[in-house]
Amino acid sequence: MTAAPRRTTGVRHGPRSTQVVERVRAAVLSEITRHGFAGITIDGVARAAGVNRTTIYRRWPTKADLLGAAVEPLLAEFDADPGTGSFRGDLLVLMRRLRDNAARPEGRALGDAVKSSAAELREIAVRAGARTLAPFDRAAERAAARGEIGDRALAGIAAHLAYAGIVMWEQNRGTPATDADCARMVNLALAGLSTVTE
Repeated sequence: MTAAPRRTTGVRHGPRSTQVVERVRAAVLSEITRHGFAGITIDGVARAAGVNRTTIYRRWPTKADLLGAAVEPLLAEFDADPGTGSFRGDLLVLMRRLRDNAARPEGRALGDAVKSSAAELREIAVRAGARTLAPFDRAAERAAARGEIGDRALAGIAAHLAYAGIVMWEQNRGTPATDADCARMVNLALAGLSTVTE
């Protein structure tokens, strides 16, 4: 007698799979809000999502993987470039995007992960940093290609200063940066580039 094939092998795709992913993401954020990252468990997330724990382990075998799934929509926003037509405009849009995302539950969870010394969160923190910085670098490349900035290396430094300014603000201040704060940081980052146009 041959055994029936297991119905739980592999990762499924389709509408039901999408619903499961969304329920798990919501459950991870809910559990982090209630217990902090250190206090969440695979069993707790499975219960909160209304799925079997094997469903969780099959897709997200670690708590870090669960956090990665929860913050993926937030990070995906940085895959698209603003394209305002100006270096200053692009940097402002990206800084506001970072600021606004930091206030969302998944942004707060990611911020806590970045500040954590937990080894299991190091990889996600590095990936998130690289992914959120990348559009700042692309903005510098576009500005140089348009001839808006004469020196590509200086444009890159200005982009990194704008990025670091908003990231450090979010990590060290009790209140979010205002639009005026973002504009001031961009102006300071661009102050050494005499060829920048408004």
